[in-house]
Amino acid sequence: MGTYNGEKYLAEQLQSIASQTYTNWNLIVSDDGSTDSTCEIIEHFALKYPNKVVLHKGPGKGFAANFLSMLQRSDIDSDYYAFCDQDDIWLDGKLESAVMQLNSVPQNKYKLYGSRTKLIDSNGNCIGYSPCFKKAFCFNNALLQSYAGGNTMVFSRGLKQLFETFPADLKIVSHDWILYIICSAMNGVVIYDREPLILYRQHAHNLVGSNIGLLSKFRRFNRLFSGEFKIWSRMNCTALDCIKESMPNENQVNYVRFKSLKKGLVKRIASFIFGGFYRQSFVETCAFFIMNVFRKLV
Repeated sequence: MGTYNGEKYLAEQLQSIASQTYTNWNLIVSDDGSTDSTCEIIEHFALKYPNKVVLHKGPGKGFAANFLSMLQRSDIDSDYYAFCDQDDIWLDGKLESAVMQLNSVPQNKYKLYGSRTKLIDSNGNCIGYSPCFKKAFCFNNALLQSYAGGNTMVFSRGLKQLFETFPADLKIVSHDWILYIICSAMNGVVIYDREPLILYRQHAHNLVGSNIGLLSKFRRFNRLFSGEFKIWSRMNCTALDCIKESMPNENQVNYVRFKSLKKGLVKRIASFIFGGFYRQSFVETCAFFIMNVFRKLV
């Protein structure tokens, strides 16, 4: 769990962890410099669950760097790991369902589970659901979008160990997206649960909110087109360069095609088409094709 000034909703999230039907959990918290009572709430919770809660000091460089710092700690060892935000609510069966589905595919050491979310407002009232994706989850999709919120993700030791080999000063866009990118780049198993098992709180202080509604999508696309996505892609490529020699051959080929999206117009169009890059929405894939035409992807 990454925390920063989360006193308002933190106790409710901690209680939802304690109420999990899967009881073999430990909570590792990295606090990024809270000035409110966040750390005190965590310490009080730790007294109720001895030897199950550890509080670390975060790097103080934002939420993505905070989660990455925990990914890269070799002293945090487990069969599975779950990202956890400070202001959501986990339904009782969240961990048990994720672990059961991950255990059903034991043949691959790179395994990632993610799910849809039920959206709630600051008062806990349901306001909708995250989109239900239906297309395949693979490297060609991951290069253009994440498939699930980090607050839903549970993943294997093998996947975490890859991140332990990355440079300590690596900069990432978001911990959930890069996890999907790296897992799919290694032909890992990506599980998508269409059953929401987390209440994802939407409020004025969300660092990353749910991208729903036409106006929200338009504003987001405008930011991406203005150069934001190109910056993100280059950050993701820096991480991928750390493992490119270990990637399966077909993914190496498509990674080269993806990086070719910054070349001449004909090369960009051919690379996008033959690379088969796509988003879960056909309309969004078309929008990203247009971005590619204008050299806005890499």
